[in-house]
Amino acid sequence: MTIPENQIIENTIQDLYQIPDFQMGGVSLAQAIEYLPGFGEDQNWFIVKSLMIALSIVLATLFIIIISKTNKLIGSKTNSIKKIPSEPASSILNTRWKEIERHISSTREAEWKFAVIEADKLTDEMLQTSGFAGETMGERLMNIQPGQLITLQGLWEAHKIRNRLVHDVNYFLRYTEAKRAVGLYEETLKELQAL
Repeated sequence: MTIPENQIIENTIQDLYQIPDFQMGGVSLAQAIEYLPGFGEDQNWFIVKSLMIALSIVLATLFIIIISKTNKLIGSKTNSIKKIPSEPASSILNTRWKEIERHISSTREAEWKFAVIEADKLTDEMLQTSGFAGETMGERLMNIQPGQLITLQGLWEAHKIRNRLVHDVNYFLRYTEAKRAVGLYEETLKELQAL
């Protein structure tokens, strides 16, 4: 007995989509699904599928909008980070310089020493920011080519005073020497357009 092709295909499809008799508490899976209202009716499945497709489209659109806005936000924060340091850095620099001037105006030698050491630190930071190479300020000063920095000789003089202060605890710093060193640092900072 030969089974027509149509019947073979129909039987195969029915076998593929037939729910096995899986028992759970005396109720088969097929009985449980048939009990649910609306399942098995083509119209209800069409409505459910349509709702799911619409929901998927809405969620995909929201996801794209969120990604787009996040990228814009990250981009704007990156741009604002690049712009912000210039103004606050100059105000911080001015505040630090005013502190140095306050210390050099004191009548105490310890304040003068502090002013010279702080002026050296500030100038070193500005040299680094300006792109002068070297691990220490001394190395940076040696790497500066003649003509690159007009105030180089004065900066060397001020840095030598600072080194004497740091390495010789008994070194007596005269006011005129301290005032001159701070003035030389100020000239360099002005040349670097930091002040």
